[in-house]
Formats: sequence, structure tokens, C-alpha cells
Amino acid sequence: MTGHPIDTPVEITRQPRGIHCLLRRFKRSQDGATIVEFAMVATPFLMLLAAILETALMFWTSQALEEGVGQASRALLTGQSQTLYKGTASDNATAFKNAICANAPGLIDCTKVTIDVRSYASFAAASTGTTASSPVSGGALNTTGYGYTQPLPGQIVVVRAVLEYKLIFTQWSSALANIGAGKRGIVASATFRAEPFAVPAS
Repeated sequence: MTGHPIDTPVEITRQPRGIHCLLRRFKRSQDGATIVEFAMVATPFLMLLAAILETALMFWTSQALEEGVGQASRALLTGQSQTLYKGTASDNATAFKNAICANAPGLIDCTKVTIDVRSYASFAAASTGTTASSPVSGGALNTTGYGYTQPLPGQIVVVRAVLEYKLIFTQWSSALANIGAGKRGIVASATFRAEPFAVPAS
């Protein structure tokens, strides 16, 4: 007997919905994985690179300041300062600072430089005096009492130049900053015995 075919029931598969569907899709998807991995690696790498660049700049600035102090101090060593710096203590300090900056070109901001020239009878006294007047102490810059004193023949002369250096790449770092947030005190110094030069008549 021929009749109409009996329809076979078709099983309908329903796609999971809701949170389960989202979790499965998230598990299978690889989109954006490379970007996330790069971000995880790039952040510490860039921070390390910034610290390296900052350290190199500070080292270069320190060397330039040391060179400026060394060149300018020759006038104190030989007695030429007796004729070069004949003004008031304030004028002499400014003139000597300008001499340092003229021999230390580059990233040094001369308006942020403070100088100190002191004379002592012995190296022991110089060591005690400079330790007691350290420019960087307690996380702050202290140049109180700094100035210029004209050295005499045979005296022990201590020259210090202090630069308030502003961090460029690592202002967030507390390891490099020693005089407040985003700043570091860079100190260049020279200690020597002045030659037995003749003091010109005043």
C-alpha cells in the first residue's frame, strides 16, 4: 500500500546562549593575544630603557660639570683669581660660576648652579668642613652659607658646584631623585693646595 511518506523528525540543535556562550567564544578566540602579550613585555622594557637613558644623561652632565670646575679652578690654583675676581663676594661668586658654565657646555642650566669656594689651613680641616656642609642631605638641597672666599697662597682650597638637575625621562622614579620629586642634586668638586703665588697689592 502506497501512502504518503512519513516525515522524519529533525533534531534541532540549539546554540547555547547567555554566559556559557560568551565563555566558550572567549576560550576559542585568539584575537588580540599578541597585543596583550606585547603590552605586558613592552611596559617594563620601556621603563628600563628610560632609566638607562636618564642615567647616561646624568653621567654626561656630571662629567661636564666636573670639567667646568677643573678648568675654572686653575685660576684659584695659580693665583690668577686675585686679578680676575676683585669685586664683592657676591660678584666674585657669579663670575666664578660663569667661568664654570663656560667650560661645561651642554645640558647644564647655569641658573640652577650654586658654587662654593672655601679655604682651609689643612686637608683635615677641609675634610671636616666639607662634610659638615654637604649640599645634599636628608632628601633636600641645602646650600646655605655657600659663596666665594678668595684663597691665599698655600691654603687648601675646596671648590664645589651643585647643580639642581631635573629628571627628564624618569620623573616617576624615587631611586634617581635625591632632592625631591623629579630632581637630583649633582655635585662636582675639586680640592687642592694653592701655589705660593704673590698676592698683588690692593
